[in-house]
Amino acid sequence: MVKRKGVELRNLSIIEESEVPATYRRYTPYREILKRIGKGKALVLSEDEVSLDTAAAALRRLQRRGEFKNFRATRRTIDGKKHLYIINPSGEN
Repeated sequence: MVKRKGVELRNLSIIEESEVPATYRRYTPYREILKRIGKGKALVLSEDEVSLDTAAAALRRLQRRGEFKNFRATRRTIDGKKHLYIINPSGEN
């Protein structure tokens, strides 16, 4: 449980509107990235490159729209680093 100290009314931190940091969003073109994964291949993403939760959610979102239906994602931790593997199965089994 996080213990909060509360807001001290006598010591409020008020800044100019212009000092508020701008929002920053990085666009990742998942549709174009997934198109590049050939049959029987897997894309490896590390947590240093992208949010693994966001990448997996992007695949699920595209699959709900009827795209990349046969793709699957799995996570592994290798040497303490988390990776997401997005697999385009070959269909041979």
